[in-house]
Amino acid sequence: MSDRPVPTGEPGQTPGWSPQQPPAGAFGPPAQAAVQPAAGSAPAPVPPVSVQPPAGPMPPAAGQPPAGVPQQPPVGAFGPPPGAPVQPAAPVQPAVTFQPGAPVQPAATFQPGAPVPSAATFQPGAPVPSAGLMPPAPGQPAAPGAPGAPTPQWPQPQQNGFPPPQGAATPDWEALAAKNEEQAKRKRRFRIIMAAAAVLVVGAAAAGGVVLFKDDKKDDPAAQPSAAPTAEATTKGPSATPTATPKPIAGPPTVGSLPASKGGPALGLGADAKTGSVAGFPSQVLKLPSGQNSFAQSGQPVVDTDKSFTVSARVFVDVPTGVRAAVSQGDGPYYSFALGRGTNNGHELWYFKVQLQGGGSAIAWAKGDATVNQWALLTGVYDSAAKQITLYVNGAAQSSAPVAAVQSSGTNALQIGRLSSNGQWSDPWHGAVADVQIWDQVLPEADIVKIVAGPSSPPAIPPTAGWLTG
Repeated sequence: MSDRPVPTGEPGQTPGWSPQQPPAGAFGPPAQAAVQPAAGSAPAPVPPVSVQPPAGPMPPAAGQPPAGVPQQPPVGAFGPPPGAPVQPAAPVQPAVTFQPGAPVQPAATFQPGAPVPSAATFQPGAPVPSAGLMPPAPGQPAAPGAPGAPTPQWPQPQQNGFPPPQGAATPDWEALAAKNEEQAKRKRRFRIIMAAAAVLVVGAAAAGGVVLFKDDKKDDPAAQPSAAPTAEATTKGPSATPTATPKPIAGPPTVGSLPASKGGPALGLGADAKTGSVAGFPSQVLKLPSGQNSFAQSGQPVVDTDKSFTVSARVFVDVPTGVRAAVSQGDGPYYSFALGRGTNNGHELWYFKVQLQGGGSAIAWAKGDATVNQWALLTGVYDSAAKQITLYVNGAAQSSAPVAAVQSSGTNALQIGRLSSNGQWSDPWHGAVADVQIWDQVLPEADIVKIVAGPSSPPAIPPTAGWLTG
């Protein structure tokens, strides 16, 4: 046999065999070291394996120099610094010395399920550690949880998610939780207060709108119902609330007096209201040129609006347009009843209207347009039993409207030539008024017709009060 090394793959060379040190990560003691079984487990039988290496010296592995030749370590490998004398390397001993005919021992005798120890912590000849925590390498700290290992101190989190700085004190989590809860309570209280304030503001605005709403003139919903002139109309609107001590509207003082002709109190006259005569009318009239001082009023109640009543007056208007009140009662925020002229669906019509208890007003309209520069007899009847009002013009019934109850107004003083609306005097009459009469009951239609004829044909039921009846 030749002494030259047999290349790998030639006859006589065992494929893949190399007398080099076993690869890194292989486990097991040297062949002569006794393998200790793992704690608590029986050693498993290992079948003998016979490996016959070729006789003679071991050839070098491919790429390796012959044994005994000093080698310069590659750059970056461990060894003496550059320039130092190179010491002859000791002969490389294989990790495992194979003896011809000796059975090959397995690298390890670990049982299935046991943790595999690291190659870096395995010492030749040392017993194989049992399953469990591996002992630390020399100079390395013990693993967490191992006997003798210090208890790890985990950093405490902060509210913003970052660990506190080194040396910082641990936050008081209970105090922080209490502070957050207190802030949440303050926010809830603030929201409740704002919601209550909003409700109060809305309620105050609604109440102010009711008080400031104007009941009369052309923007009065009661004076402009959508119904036809001949139909009854009942609308909701502002109404004076009865009080124990009604407060009358302050107004211009009276400077004269108009005595009653058929019972009742005398009426005080405004500075512009004058009595006199006019062509075509047989008796005295009250001339009213319009304005704040053009009126007459009583100093005490005349009509009991809680019961049935009838009111009548002859009226003369000398202007074609405008809302005008000939006779009314009340000096509170709103009138109690009124006779006069208003605008409905673009027409100037005679009306009889009352304020309702609980709010709103009811109005009965004439069938035809109101006359200008011509006398007309207006009669309004409230029937508390039938719960309705009815308007008559020159003795003829015009329309009716349902009324549950009539609202009183202030001191219930009788007014001629104006009415109270929205806490002030409004709708001044422009012309003349005469033959004003009051009944404390429902006057039958037969007697209403007799009023038209004048003093020569008085009604069967005498009035309870009258002025300028001549």
